[in-house]
Amino acid sequence: MRRWGLPARVLAILAVVMLLDFGANALLFQRANDFALQEEQAARLAESLTTAIKLLEAEAPQDRARLAQEMTSPALSLRWAPHDERPVASLDLAGLQRQLVQYQPSLARNGLQLHLAPIRLSHGLVGTLVLADGSVVTFSSHTQDTWPLKAGHVLRMLLPTAALAPLAWLLVFASLRPLRKLVRASRHVGTPHARPLEETGPVEVQALIRAFNAMQRRIDDLLDANTQTVLAIGHDLRTPLARMQLRLDALEMEEEDRIALDADISEMRDLFTSLQSFVDADAADAAKERVDVAIMAQTLVESAEDRGFAAEYRGPNTMPIVARSLSLRRALSNLVENALHYAGDVQVIITSSPREVVIRVEDSGPGIPEESLGKVLQPFIRLDAARKRDTAGMGLGLAIVDRAIRAEGGILDLSNRPEGGLCATIRLPIIALPAKTG
Repeated sequence: MRRWGLPARVLAILAVVMLLDFGANALLFQRANDFALQEEQAARLAESLTTAIKLLEAEAPQDRARLAQEMTSPALSLRWAPHDERPVASLDLAGLQRQLVQYQPSLARNGLQLHLAPIRLSHGLVGTLVLADGSVVTFSSHTQDTWPLKAGHVLRMLLPTAALAPLAWLLVFASLRPLRKLVRASRHVGTPHARPLEETGPVEVQALIRAFNAMQRRIDDLLDANTQTVLAIGHDLRTPLARMQLRLDALEMEEEDRIALDADISEMRDLFTSLQSFVDADAADAAKERVDVAIMAQTLVESAEDRGFAAEYRGPNTMPIVARSLSLRRALSNLVENALHYAGDVQVIITSSPREVVIRVEDSGPGIPEESLGKVLQPFIRLDAARKRDTAGMGLGLAIVDRAIRAEGGILDLSNRPEGGLCATIRLPIIALPAKTG
């Protein structure tokens, strides 16, 4: 079923609010029409109004305002005006009006009109009467019996806003939820073979997600094409390289020249190996499995110690996560070997939170110039004499690490330590291992 768009949802909310307002009005008007005071209170009010009308009509017009003020009491307030506009009643208090006229029929001849003043809570009932000369008497009765009607009147005014606010919040929340997923996915744009986002939300948001998924597919196609090109070049160059090695072995030459040529051919083989590792770093067909990253790091540190390097591990004895085991091990190994090559020492520190695992690989070497920290993650980038060329890396070591970590949905960050040396920080999300089926 086609999902509603934002305009349709807004119209639906307005329709619900209008229905609520209509129902509240109908209920309030019905209650107002049937409203009546207690008999004793109604009789006393009708008699007070009749007496006030008679006295005011008997008084000269210029003295009526003063007399109305003098007749005002805590129970009934009076005000006279020669030509005052009578307010339109917001509620039809027909039942109460009939009740007062029943006690004093003369009030009908004076055009008795009643209404509520909900904002002025001290005045329970407000009304007007017309004298014989057309002047108007406005009265306010301080009765508490009208408070249910007044509360209902206030509720009727507040109900549309009270209903509209949560409905609008739900609309915004439901509309922004797929957008928040889109924002999170946009942080990983370029990650090969990222899972497409589910097209949810209003039709406008679905169209945006559909365009985002199409963009991600185009990026995947471009990355796959580049990968196939690199693999094809590497494959085509291996054969002539093997022939060169065979011819070199068959040639008679000075031992020094043979060693130099062997080193050049070995360097070219390392380049092809690095290219293969770079391509395989985010292989989509590699299955994720449960990997103990703490044991993996301890194994690399112990291997460095066995080779005579100063290496240290700080962290938990075990830290299972879900990742591609081979590419993650290659990434950690590259960082450890990079530290050993340039500093001769390494520290691997692992910490965790409920949402992620943080792995820091630190050394005490020369570090990386601040202006080059962002460049070294790009393929085939090597720095100057501060960090001399790595025979096996060919400028791909850190690029392989970054590619592998991004394929796991993580982040690689490089920074220089204040006391000297480089700190490579890996942040990996903690995800649950999918349940086995079958």
